[in-house]
Amino acid sequence: MIFHIAICSPDGALRSRLEHQCMEFFARREDACIVEQLQSPEALLQQDAAGLRYELYLIELAAIARPEGLAAAAELRRRGRRAPLAFVARTPAHAYSAYRVDAMQYLLQPVHQTEVSALLKRAVEPEYGPTLTVTTADGVRALAYAELEYLECTHHIVHFHLTTGEDVASLSLRVPFSAVAQPLLADGRFVQPHRSYVVNLEAVQLLAPGEVRMRSGARIPIPRGRETAVREAFCARVG
Repeated sequence: MIFHIAICSPDGALRSRLEHQCMEFFARREDACIVEQLQSPEALLQQDAAGLRYELYLIELAAIARPEGLAAAAELRRRGRRAPLAFVARTPAHAYSAYRVDAMQYLLQPVHQTEVSALLKRAVEPEYGPTLTVTTADGVRALAYAELEYLECTHHIVHFHLTTGEDVASLSLRVPFSAVAQPLLADGRFVQPHRSYVVNLEAVQLLAPGEVRMRSGARIPIPRGRETAVREAFCARVG
């Protein structure tokens, strides 16, 4: 599959940086991407009117009261374009308006590779990919499977460690940890190396004797009786 991405920004350096980050993500996959750089929201709408379609729109929002990028996004939605939209901005001022046009993500500059990779992992999946609903002290969060690095259950609280480095803590569980893990384990990209952990196989850096080492540097223990199953799951996922 060729994944078409439109990057819309008047800042040539930002466009090039985002394109490089997109290419870096797809360099580790069997599919590929084509990135088109556009200098203005007007150019984006002109491309759409000419019949060009994209699987992801990355639009920079300028620090003004009503950035043109938001208007362009609203127009794309009005035209029936349901592809994922994400915005890049220097402040969170327009975040609420961004999500009103069904934005997948609102990224603050400087944008890091981990953030772009998490966005793309979710974008390449149908309907933005599956999510897990988590009740936290700050309210309900919907966490995409693709952004989960690993789960850790301690004292009836599940810590959802994200690929961005964020740690989202649940409220005290009223169900067993196995009930939380079940939908993830059914997905195929996750494995449970230890009764208190579930890991995303795509975020595993390497398997070592007695532990899983994650890309973030986290080290997850593997009891002796689970090593073979974890290794088989890892090999089956990475080929």
